[in-house]
Amino acid sequence: MEEHEGAAGSPGVAAATVVAGIVLVGLIGAVAAWIRGSSVSSAMALAYYFVGSITFLVGSFPTGGFSLMRGRSRRRPTGSGAFAGPSMLVGVLLIGLGVLLDLTHPF
Repeated sequence: MEEHEGAAGSPGVAAATVVAGIVLVGLIGAVAAWIRGSSVSSAMALAYYFVGSITFLVGSFPTGGFSLMRGRSRRRPTGSGAFAGPSMLVGVLLIGLGVLLDLTHPF
């Protein structure tokens, strides 16, 4: 019987998913800029900031990682979920791409 590695466990699939997400967010920002008639770089940077912030917060909020509410509860934190670390890293990567686009304005 063959053992198949799950999609979440494959580094190639994970990297391809991250790259596809980066391209998709950039395209959405570019289309929004085209519709509004504004700067493409600024709109893409704004899209990266927004999605990166949401991704970071989703990865850190429910089960641990970074928590502002930790001191209010008597219960010990349950620890981070399986996708907390990668989600937070992808969020930081997207925010970093937004900063890079904001500073360089390549488009």
